[in-house]
Amino acid sequence: MFKNEYLTLADQGKNAWWRYGAGILLVLSIWMVGSALLTVPLQESGLAAPGSVLEFALGLLTFGLMLLGVWLATAWLHRRSFGSLVGPGGRLSGRRLLFGAAIWTGLSLIATASSVIFEGTRYTLNPNFAQSWPYLLVALILIPLQTSAEEFFFRGYLLQATGRLTQNPLVLSVINGVLFTLPHLSNPEAEQYFVLAILNWFLFGAGWTLITLRSGSLDYALGMHAANNLLLTVLFGYEGGGLPTISLLITSAPASLYNIFTLFAGLAVSYWIISRVESSSRKEVMSAQEVVRAQG
Repeated sequence: MFKNEYLTLADQGKNAWWRYGAGILLVLSIWMVGSALLTVPLQESGLAAPGSVLEFALGLLTFGLMLLGVWLATAWLHRRSFGSLVGPGGRLSGRRLLFGAAIWTGLSLIATASSVIFEGTRYTLNPNFAQSWPYLLVALILIPLQTSAEEFFFRGYLLQATGRLTQNPLVLSVINGVLFTLPHLSNPEAEQYFVLAILNWFLFGAGWTLITLRSGSLDYALGMHAANNLLLTVLFGYEGGGLPTISLLITSAPASLYNIFTLFAGLAVSYWIISRVESSSRKEVMSAQEVVRAQG
């Protein structure tokens, strides 16, 4: 039976199901309890007032606790390296990270432009953009921490855990899409655009899962997720969302069926591009190995 390259990395450690159950509880406990211990005292003292820069920074810093929980679960409970959640090489690839970020940035700009042209979405300049520089600085530094924590937990730990049940990429993408959606249901978008918001988060989770499985690496998803959240925070955001409205351009209507269509198209194009790149890279590696064997 064919086993996916990324999912087989979990074979390195101890994989009893009680370990995964304990690992999930460990991650969630460290994240939620640690977040409360970090933020509640500062909020009650008035130092982290609602809407303040400190509150924004603390909200993003708590994802460092999620990342800590994933590391502890992987190293302590499963007795394998944290790098096994990245890929066969055990370390991040700057080339893949940047390529994933570049693909998603380009496709996001095209999707936003098409929304303006074909759907009539209106963006206005944020008059307070220059004054929002402390928030923007925090976003540039800490949003990659937030997105990385989510990727290591969902497309890393949970994906490899569910890979013990099935190797079917479509089934795994559906499972991961649902799991990724659940914690986002507390976001304000869920109240305003319930069905569309669920489709949005589900497609992100499912799409990045398929890309991770196809490439055998977490790198692309890490780059794409960071680029997505930075673009929504810094360049073109929307009012009433889970992230503060500090972007250069703002719209009041972020969710529509057209947005879901462009998201699906963007993920499909990303998957196709990355598949072509990975296939070419593997052919080059195999050709080089054949040359070495012929010379030997």
